[in-house]
Amino acid sequence: MEQQRPLLSRTASLSDSCPEKKGCLSSMLFTWMNPLMDLGNRRPLEMDDLFQLNPDLRADAASARFSACWDMELQKASPSLASALFRAFGAKFVAAGVLRFVRDALQFIGPFVLQRVIAFLLTPDAALSDGLVYVALIFVGGIFQSFCFRNYMYFVFETGLLFRSAIVTAVYRKSLVLSAGAMAGRSVGEITNLMSIDAQRLQDLLGDLHAIWYGPFLIITSCVLLYLQVGPAAFAGFAVILVVTPVTICISRVMRTLQKQLMQVKDSRIKMCYEVLGGIKVLKLQAWETNFAARVAAFRTDELRQLTSYLLARTASTSLFNGVPSLVTIATFTTYVVLGHSMDTSTALTSLSLFAIMRFPLFVLPTVINAIVEASVSFQRLQAFLLEAERTPVGSGALEATGILLERAAFSWEQPVLPKRRASALDDTVSDVSFQMQTQGICAVVGGVGSGKSTLLSGLLGDAPCTQGTVSMRGSVAYVSQQPFIQNATLRDNICFGLPYEYGRYTAAVGVCCLEADLRVLPGGDLTEIGERGINLSGGQRTRVALARAVYQDADIYLLDDVLAAVDAHVGATIFRECIRGFLGGKIVVMVTNNLQVLPQCDSVLVLSQGRVVEHDSFAHLVQIPDGYLACMVANFKESDAPESQTEDNEPNDDEFGTTPGHALVRVPSSEVADKACSLMAGEDRSTGDVPWSVFAIWIQACGGPYVAGRVLAVFVLAQATNIAATLWLSYWSDQDHLLDVRSHRQGLFVFIGLNFAFAILVYLRVLGLYLAGLQASRALFSAMFTQVLRAPMHFFDTTPLGRIINRMSKDMYAVDEDIPSTWANVLTTLCSVAATLATIVVVTPWFVTALVPLVCFYAASQRFFVKTSRELQRLESISRSPIYALTAETLDGLPTIRAYKVERSFQKRYMDLLDCNQRAYFLNFSANCWLGLRLEVSGAMVASFATLFVVLNHSRTSAAFAGLAGVSLTYAFSVTPALNMSVRYLSQLQTQMVSVERVQAYAAMPTERPLRSLVPPPPQWPQHGRIVFESVDLRYRVGMPRVLRNLCCTIHGGEKVGVVGRTGAGKSSLVVALMRLAEVHGGRITLDDVDISAIGLHDLREKISIIPQDPVLFSGTLRSNVDPFHMYNDEALWAALKRVQMPATSLDDVVDGGNFSVGERQLMCIARALLKRSRVILMDEATASVDPDTDRSVQRSLREVFCDCTCITIAHRLHTIMDSDRILVMDGGSAVEFDTPKNLLKRRASLFASLVAHSQTS
Repeated sequence: MEQQRPLLSRTASLSDSCPEKKGCLSSMLFTWMNPLMDLGNRRPLEMDDLFQLNPDLRADAASARFSACWDMELQKASPSLASALFRAFGAKFVAAGVLRFVRDALQFIGPFVLQRVIAFLLTPDAALSDGLVYVALIFVGGIFQSFCFRNYMYFVFETGLLFRSAIVTAVYRKSLVLSAGAMAGRSVGEITNLMSIDAQRLQDLLGDLHAIWYGPFLIITSCVLLYLQVGPAAFAGFAVILVVTPVTICISRVMRTLQKQLMQVKDSRIKMCYEVLGGIKVLKLQAWETNFAARVAAFRTDELRQLTSYLLARTASTSLFNGVPSLVTIATFTTYVVLGHSMDTSTALTSLSLFAIMRFPLFVLPTVINAIVEASVSFQRLQAFLLEAERTPVGSGALEATGILLERAAFSWEQPVLPKRRASALDDTVSDVSFQMQTQGICAVVGGVGSGKSTLLSGLLGDAPCTQGTVSMRGSVAYVSQQPFIQNATLRDNICFGLPYEYGRYTAAVGVCCLEADLRVLPGGDLTEIGERGINLSGGQRTRVALARAVYQDADIYLLDDVLAAVDAHVGATIFRECIRGFLGGKIVVMVTNNLQVLPQCDSVLVLSQGRVVEHDSFAHLVQIPDGYLACMVANFKESDAPESQTEDNEPNDDEFGTTPGHALVRVPSSEVADKACSLMAGEDRSTGDVPWSVFAIWIQACGGPYVAGRVLAVFVLAQATNIAATLWLSYWSDQDHLLDVRSHRQGLFVFIGLNFAFAILVYLRVLGLYLAGLQASRALFSAMFTQVLRAPMHFFDTTPLGRIINRMSKDMYAVDEDIPSTWANVLTTLCSVAATLATIVVVTPWFVTALVPLVCFYAASQRFFVKTSRELQRLESISRSPIYALTAETLDGLPTIRAYKVERSFQKRYMDLLDCNQRAYFLNFSANCWLGLRLEVSGAMVASFATLFVVLNHSRTSAAFAGLAGVSLTYAFSVTPALNMSVRYLSQLQTQMVSVERVQAYAAMPTERPLRSLVPPPPQWPQHGRIVFESVDLRYRVGMPRVLRNLCCTIHGGEKVGVVGRTGAGKSSLVVALMRLAEVHGGRITLDDVDISAIGLHDLREKISIIPQDPVLFSGTLRSNVDPFHMYNDEALWAALKRVQMPATSLDDVVDGGNFSVGERQLMCIARALLKRSRVILMDEATASVDPDTDRSVQRSLREVFCDCTCITIAHRLHTIMDSDRILVMDGGSAVEFDTPKNLLKRRASLFASLVAHSQTS
């Protein structure tokens, strides 16, 4: 145990602060990004390479500003989240609006110059200098537009970044103070969606929110200028816009409803994924993967059904707005012709240029409306969460000194927490409790399963509200829950829990909790980073770590929930003697326990039954009460003359730590331990370099293959060709207008109208086709990923945090579902537009090629230079996002402990550090986009300038026909800058979003376990006898790890009852792992009724063996669905099983959700499940550790009756449960060292089993 500081930091030390504000010109031109862009072009970026966020962009600053504004909103009758956000961060957003106004006003230089250039071309003797002035005007205007637009986007993004930081920190902070009822109504998946999807939508909204005013500004200004061109005919176009607006509003309302429904089913799917993956070990042991995959698939089908409805509505909205410019053009020109006007080239093309300006706001408005619809739903969801009821802390009341005072107190869980399962509300509360502790001492709380013991402690903590009477508590509190909360951090960090490391205090806590020997085994000592929820520790070790944490806190009051149940009798006696009575002797201790051996040493005993206090006095007095609850417990205990002991020992070996409880790890030299902490969790894989073309091919294949992709691309090309044809036809028609008669004139108009209608239809078809193809890809990719993850080996889950997996199933799948199809549509649209524009300019002015070639080379080089940095920044952002979700899940899992120790601020600080780490990559990625966008928009301005220059230089030999084609060329040239701008934006988005496909595919292609079914299945009645033979079995949990079973040889006869004992790390759990094939043996073989289990499918084996684990896992649903998940038994059989295990229930349809059943009740449900299955082979891992002695005795009797003719293997943690076994298998060092009857083993004085029994009796 080394005297060095714990590894508390979750982020690496970084380089200098972000230099964005070190110079005005550097900030405006984004040259401050040059060093990072250069570095990213030379090698893949790492997190240490990234600049720190400036102080005003960090999460703590954003959170403080938002909190102040939100507190002001809470004083109002109707608080508004939007109002609070804009009050906190709206100033820069308004400044961005000024830049946007200047940029949009400069857009009208294009139509002005176009009209003048056409007039210039039609005047052969015009001075060349006049034309050059127009060229300069285009160039200067384009440069200023680029400058204003990029800085506008940057300001908006910074505002969005602050929005996101403020929202996610507010959600996290709120989750720390939610009341139990509010918390029960919110799943981890829903809270994750609030932080990932909903917060992201609000940020995305800001990117185009200014379109609410600049859209109408551009449309109205264009209409005014159109009026100057075509007179009253402009009102026809304006009328079309007015008619379309109500339709848009109706579509938006439909989309809002569909979006809300979509988010609800998305929450349900994520919640189900959390449950399934959190209970993956149980699923594998029970052979339930396929069935639960079907459950998740059902949720996914509902989600895709809602997504389809939503995307169809979005397609209609997008197509409508894409078609509106064509409709406006048709209405205006038709009216103009009908009114008897002659359509000249200048009027037609200038009007068309104004229509082009109008097209963008009409194009972006559906996106804005979609974003507003999505964001409004997200605003509602976030606001509802932030307004949820908060937990009321327990006050000190009348207490003037340290102590606890309850006066006729009643504690009742709020309605969402209640397990809708009992006859009266009384059964769901602890009521009429009165007791006082103001001096040091130990109060033991005892009672049967479901009597309210844990609820009483929750009431003292303030988690279960006090509904009657009063509860007061003064002094600091330390709490150890029945299922200990363990962080994915070093063991030292888990014990210190935010406090500074003090060697003497720390050593004392470790010592009295019997942890020294465990620390010697860990590869990095106490600096070893243990897995999520302590997955790499045994149950006893988790409890002792949590108890050491409590001891280290040096609190005034200790609330201990059944801490002795998970440790063996002699270790428990040592802990009680040295820790609880010794080290905590001067403290107030309230301890839930059913361990009768320690009750006489407690100062008082409080007995609960059905939620009421039935006895409360000293042990000596209570045992004298005739027919009293405690007296009956003691009498029943004395009837059992078997010693009670669990075999967890204080001398573990390598088998104790690894990928599952009992797995081994290779030790590292102490010199390495001094340098760094070791981790039992694997780091997240990160690809570098280009997103491979194979990733694009995978997505295209998932869409339906090249045939579908080809059809969609053809529609995009055809739509663009139709648009160009309409423009060229307009130029030709207007140029010939004076030569045509009335009939021909109208025919020309009809052709123009037909081409525009064809364009509108093709726009609808291209968007619809791409969205439907994207849905097919989403369905295929999620199915492949989830199926493969379920089939992954157990060591994957033991070394991979759950939050990391869920990140891919939530955030990455959101990108695949909704972002990628939309981005593909935008990419293809803008690329087709740019290609058509450049082709048109080249056809009209071939000399333009001389300028185009270097511009294209510059464009491609800049894009390539940019992508190398942007791609790695996106990958770093994706990887740094996973720890945020992991910490969220970890926090929600340990809320009672976090609140009890009052370390909420410490967790908030850790969360904000992780968020800042993620935001750095996110912020710099967008800055890189601005860096590129500004340079390429300058290229676009040069394209327009060169196009104008070559036209001007040809004016001396210009014809009217050339003037018309030149006008068409310039019309497109003036739109090339926004087209290039959007193409850069969408191409970079596509590159970064395809990383999500890459990450999803990485999981879809990872290795799996052996096949579930064998080609030649075992006989239908196999196994008939249950004879198990271990033949020289060696087992490693994965390559590179030491053997945890070594040449294990033993034979268990059919129907035999075998107890497995041994010191901690002897290989008991490994025996079960080998038999259930959670890891494949590396030597020897195991046979079951002469069938080699490695030669059959995993489900062929696991379906034939029942296992009752020590840690019970339930899934959301009902009592029926948990006991009989696949509806294989009738109600009579279910009730019979529940009755045998004394499970208190009133209906099979009682709701199971979260923690609404006690640990003991959950264990009883798992036992009932095994009783129904009636397999020939039964594995039991101390299945009754958390139930009271009476229930334990009754359940043990039922197990012996039901499984009388079965082969039963019991891993013994309490020796009295296996003393009546036919034989005892004693494990040591991964081998069988003793295997005989209990009687024979006890006769041998040198027997290891005899020493274990003797040790337990002396304890």
